[in-house]
Amino acid sequence: MPKRVRPYGSAADAESAGLGRGRPGAGGELVSELASTMMMRDIASQAAEATRALRELTAGGTGFGSLEDVRDVIASLERMGQDLPNLCEQLARILVVQREEGQIAPGSGQDPDFWVVEALAAAGQAADMMTAALNQAGKTSAELRPTR
Repeated sequence: MPKRVRPYGSAADAESAGLGRGRPGAGGELVSELASTMMMRDIASQAAEATRALRELTAGGTGFGSLEDVRDVIASLERMGQDLPNLCEQLARILVVQREEGQIAPGSGQDPDFWVVEALAAAGQAADMMTAALNQAGKTSAELRPTR
């Protein structure tokens, strides 16, 4: 079994993040009006649905969007991607604290909660790479001009 590591800081950091999980504005950060009135699962569901709707709109081909539309979508995806690594880290911290507080029962097999945390770390790294690629796509698309 691989060595257990704490990729998300000290136990104190994880505990602090976990204890603030239910309090709007915890950690001195302002919470948006949307986030203060919805559950995180609802917001995540809406984000997934918005992405699905964009995919469906673009499936029709080039007749449904302009070059400016493409640039705006790339920029929005890049902004979303910038927050994904931190979100993955925060989700992992929640799991770590809940496990340490006994709120999550150990699963069968080889420490599944550890592997979930590791998978979230990998997802955060992948989101970093996706964001860098979207940044490059945005820069390159700025050089494109529509034909007249």
